[in-house]
Amino acid sequence: MAKSGQPADEPAVARVAGSIEDGVRAAAGAAARLWHERPGARVRRVRRLGRNPLLYLYDLHPDALHANPRELGVHTIPVAEIAGTAVGPANQRGMDFLPLKPFRSANWIERWKRVRASIEALAVLPPIEVGRYAGRYWVFDGHNRVAAALYVGQPEIDADVKELVPPTGAKSGPAASLAAILEERAQLQSSLTRRSLGDEPPGDRGGAGDGDGADGAGAEPASQPPGPPDEPPGVGRSEGP
Repeated sequence: MAKSGQPADEPAVARVAGSIEDGVRAAAGAAARLWHERPGARVRRVRRLGRNPLLYLYDLHPDALHANPRELGVHTIPVAEIAGTAVGPANQRGMDFLPLKPFRSANWIERWKRVRASIEALAVLPPIEVGRYAGRYWVFDGHNRVAAALYVGQPEIDADVKELVPPTGAKSGPAASLAAILEERAQLQSSLTRRSLGDEPPGDRGGAGDGDGADGAGAEPASQPPGPPDEPPGVGRSEGP
């Protein structure tokens, strides 16, 4: 029996409001764990990802071989939407975007050290190169930079995006004009020449690493799996395997 002057359904309303509040609190807690993940836990999680082979665009979507590339220009994209690689061989990298240990050449080791140093120094790195297909991004060049972003918890990364449009497929966004693309790249190149960068310039085609069009394909395996390069930027060995 409800008391005089008190709505009979107030307890039910209170229960519903409490449930909503609990749900919001739980969602906020999950988001906080996602964005404020402790570095050691994040490193262990990404390393576990590296035990699985990196997804290869043309294995999952063979029809992408017949897609027409379309320039979209440089954009900032979510790291979480980068699904895998668009260059082969497909079995040389793990899902942390790093080469598997047998494929870590001396050339790659030096590149990885420079990427780590640049990340720690907050240097400006050139955009990675990706193709957009099936609603996700696939890396043509910049695997090491994606790996570094994963290990440090970087949510977004600059990317030069090409949409891979199937012959009968729909386009997902407006194409950038050629003049705008050329001007954007000229400005970027001018800016980068005044900074110390962690990646090799695009003209360097030696070894497995960013700047190599194959980005690891055909690289000579290292004689021994390297030690320090296995560590992510800014993280010591004390954080465990």
